Amino acid sequence: MKEIRLLLGFMMVSALFASCASHSAEYRFGAYSAAEDFYQKGKFGEAAGQYEKYIAENPQGSLVTVASYYLAKCYASLGKTDAAKAGFQKIITAYPKTTWADFSKEQLESLGVR
Repeated sequence: MKEIRLLLGFMMVSALFASCASHSAEYRFGAYSAAEDFYQKGKFGEAAGQYEKYIAENPQGSLVTVASYYLAKCYASLGKTDAAKAGFQKIITAYPKTTWADFSKEQLESLGVR
């Protein structure tokens, strides 16, 4: 009896993992996920475009603050310092009591803004 329960448990866990693996693409966040993929590969121009697209399509989206932060980081990586500074400052102004505001202050310091 114990062996049967163990076998059934193993089968249920296997089915659960198989289900998650087959549906993983459904749980992506469109342009945001594409931006993350590009960012991780160091393709900051492509990433910036996708972050901009996500923000435009989801102005009240749950990932807008994060997308805005990484968009500003992309600008900094691309040498678009003024755009990066404006992006970080916007986060500090719009979301002052968040970790993203703290991160943005650090980024501004690294760009020479005090």
